Amino acid sequence: MKAKRYLPLLALLPAAALAAPNDQLQSLRTQIVALQLDHTLDLSKQQAQALLPLLKSAKAQVDAFQAQQAAAEPALASALNQAVSDLRSTGAVSPSTAQAVNAARPSRQALHDQLRSTWQQAQQLLTPAQHDAIRSTRFGVPPDATSTPAAGGPHRGPGRHFMLMHAALSDAFIALVQARAG
Repeated sequence: MKAKRYLPLLALLPAAALAAPNDQLQSLRTQIVALQLDHTLDLSKQQAQALLPLLKSAKAQVDAFQAQQAAAEPALASALNQAVSDLRSTGAVSPSTAQAVNAARPSRQALHDQLRSTWQQAQQLLTPAQHDAIRSTRFGVPPDATSTPAAGGPHRGPGRHFMLMHAALSDAFIALVQARAG
């Protein structure tokens, strides 16, 4: 009877495997969106000079968070292995194991708050025409059927916001902004 509880999880495995593109593909997608964002914004020299320190600071914070995550991986792996053991033996994760998993994960709240603040500051540097241009541009090449606004894809909603933030903090976009800043 316990095996039936795990069957729905098996359905998720192929989707998870397909959702993880290799590094080269991810890099190319990021470069494409960074170039599209640069062309869409067409920043003035003054805007680029004001935006550059915001981007560099936010990128440094993301890099520091990623280093924290990497350092926490052994403790998280240990806690997750214990969760697997708990589930196999009792069918549930013990409260102490759940607490260990939560303790092993670095908190994202400070990073989230900083990125939100940076995003708001960056938006204040843009003109209404630039805001409209961002809203109306479809990023990515080519947008597939699942990425249309009607399909709930990344061209609208939180996926789009994440995609733009990821591109804006990429080395590719920062280099483009730096070139515009002179």
